Amino acid sequence: MKTRTTIRILLLGTVLGLLSGCASYPISKGLRQEAKPLTLAQVNAHPHGYTDATVIWGGQIVTTVNSTNGGSIYVLKLPLNSDGRPSRYSISPGRFIAHRNGFIDPEIFRKGQLITVAGAITGVKTQPLQKSQYTYPVIGIEELHLWNRRPVTYYYSPAWYWGAYGPGLSWGWYGPGWAWYGPGWAWGWGPGWDRDWD
Repeated sequence: MKTRTTIRILLLGTVLGLLSGCASYPISKGLRQEAKPLTLAQVNAHPHGYTDATVIWGGQIVTTVNSTNGGSIYVLKLPLNSDGRPSRYSISPGRFIAHRNGFIDPEIFRKGQLITVAGAITGVKTQPLQKSQYTYPVIGIEELHLWNRRPVTYYYSPAWYWGAYGPGLSWGWYGPGWAWYGPGWAWGWGPGWDRDWD
């Protein structure tokens, strides 16, 4: 009986592992094959040399604006993970603009959200940023993926502590904040939400 249970658990783990490894990339295969591994610095240095080159870039939305020329998403560029998702906690090399001829709803594409964009480089645009002029590479949007909020695990556990009257045992949910902890141990798990995007 124990052997059958162990086999079932191993099979379930294998299936879940395969499913998690089959997560689809948010950009179509055709654009992925066309895309060039260009950096912001390369495009800024030779904007005319890379016009019409296809790239897949992503990052965190700074702002979304619309004008008579269409909609533009200003993005703080971040490196992409293997699934095409921007890595929020990486160092950004700079900013770029994702542009399309139609309206882009700023309530949907809000500041702080993560996006992945595929399209051709149309040039660069220099605009005021604070007290200086900033040059943005511009991508004409062909495909765009907005990443959604993802669940994460928070932890709760029984934990030993040392109090005013000696050692004891306590347990419960742990939220954000700070406290002074004495020697001891803790274990456990529980569901929750974080501020990241998936």
